[in-house]
Amino acid sequence: MAEHHDTEALSLPTLIAILRRRWYALLLIVLVPAAALAFSLAEEEKYTATASILFRDSSGSGLASSDPEREAASNLELLSLKAIEEGAERRLGGPRAAAESVQVVQEGQSNLLSIEATDPRPRVAARTANAYAAAYIAFRRAEELRGIEAELRFLREELARGTADAQVLRQDLRRLSTLRAGGGSDSVRVVSAAEVPDSPSSPKPVRNAAIGLVIGLLLAGIAVLLLERLDSRLKTPKEAETALERPILGLVRQSRDLTHPVTDSVPASGFDDFLALRSYLPYMSRNGDVRSVLVTSGAPGDGKTTVAWNLAVAAASPGARVLLVEGDLRKPRLASALEVTPARGLAHVLAGEASIEEVVQEVAIKNVGGGTSPARVVEVVFAGVAPNTPADPGAWERFGTLVESLEAEYDLIVIDTPPLVAIPDAVPLLSHVDAVIVIGRVGNTPRAALARLKEQLVTVEAQSVGLVVNSVATDGGYGYGYGYTRSA
Repeated sequence: MAEHHDTEALSLPTLIAILRRRWYALLLIVLVPAAALAFSLAEEEKYTATASILFRDSSGSGLASSDPEREAASNLELLSLKAIEEGAERRLGGPRAAAESVQVVQEGQSNLLSIEATDPRPRVAARTANAYAAAYIAFRRAEELRGIEAELRFLREELARGTADAQVLRQDLRRLSTLRAGGGSDSVRVVSAAEVPDSPSSPKPVRNAAIGLVIGLLLAGIAVLLLERLDSRLKTPKEAETALERPILGLVRQSRDLTHPVTDSVPASGFDDFLALRSYLPYMSRNGDVRSVLVTSGAPGDGKTTVAWNLAVAAASPGARVLLVEGDLRKPRLASALEVTPARGLAHVLAGEASIEEVVQEVAIKNVGGGTSPARVVEVVFAGVAPNTPADPGAWERFGTLVESLEAEYDLIVIDTPPLVAIPDAVPLLSHVDAVIVIGRVGNTPRAALARLKEQLVTVEAQSVGLVVNSVATDGGYGYGYGYTRSA
């Protein structure tokens, strides 16, 4: 059974059901890119201008550097010097005239460096990139000329001392003198001056929205997984069956018409579910005769009172006697839902203040199933005035014996009790009824509550336990295993 549940969890219908349940998490797919787009549109436009510098071997050979990575790292360090920044600002007329941002980027492992200047003013961006390139080249050439002067002094001293080949020294002196006269070697030069950009480099609404979409998809997926993992409530009928370890006796579709007991215009769309439930009751007993049913649930809000009432209405066909007992003395709601004001009820029977015959009231139901069928009558024992203290177990035990005697008079007795896990008042009745129906509501009942209820029913050796799953939405078909999922 657990293996089947794992397989079901991976199926496409189950995935669709999860997405329908967590539709609000999917809003991130829209909200995140929308926020990114809105932020981008509100952001100030900025322009980036780029000047490219080609550098060669710093030895002055005029050849491309044999180690571009080392040479690029050296040039990147030079460009970060304060002297180059000051030189660029002097060419621009001061720091206020420079662009907001300047960065140097090595283009792969090539001998190219790109100086990128970014500013809301496109002309300022271009001027700044070119000013930094010029300042860098001037700095490199000044450093190179200082090196040439130092080498010339050394060669003259060597020539004066006569310790080396004079001819070689004179050749080197002529070469360096020529190089100094030309302003240094061409080891670094601008190969592409920055031009005034005609389109902004940021913001990029389309790109940011696309990135936001990807992030939104990831966040939505994470949110859905976390919500599913943290949510312990029933999501599918199969989960209820697994938690209770009892077969599913019936499914009640989700319907606004089935949110509370009514005495008029019982809808045909949902009433068929209770007719089917009534038809399956005999199969809960080995002898095929079920005269009394106790209805309980795993948690408050599972709709057990509505299910108990509609089951009684479905069983109350013309000529059949059906008794519905409101056994929830803590929170009685059946009388107010049916707009009936009982004088006395079950509380008085348990207290020994009235007999069962004195508190039974007939409630007529018209227009059953939306048709023109004769009115049905359900005999009801309302809870009555709730006592200050719950009835003792002995009173419930005596009432259980009374239920057994009433089975000879009624075709079906339906007893609506509170959730036994939370309020075990009616536990003594479990040994006096023919069957127990547990109501689990998709989207409401915790799986752990059904598991605890299962243990409780096993402890008291309750027989003929069946499961009814309430608030099941149909999607593409009708019937368990044919599209039943929890709706949003």
